[in-house]
Amino acid sequence: MNKEFFSEMRKISHEDEMRSKLLLHGVKRILEEKQEKRKRGLLGFLKRKTNHS
Repeated sequence: MNKEFFSEMRKISHEDEMRSKLLLHGVKRILEEKQEKRKRGLLGFLKRKTNHS
């Protein structure tokens, strides 16, 4: 998503008022994806830990 998002952002003029809205939306998506990866990693760790006990 990161490469695709930034390549699309390069196509939009700096003067375009939608650029800032799209940039904020993209940053939000990136943060949500990272949070989801961390959550999955933590859940996997907890499952392994409880299965070994």
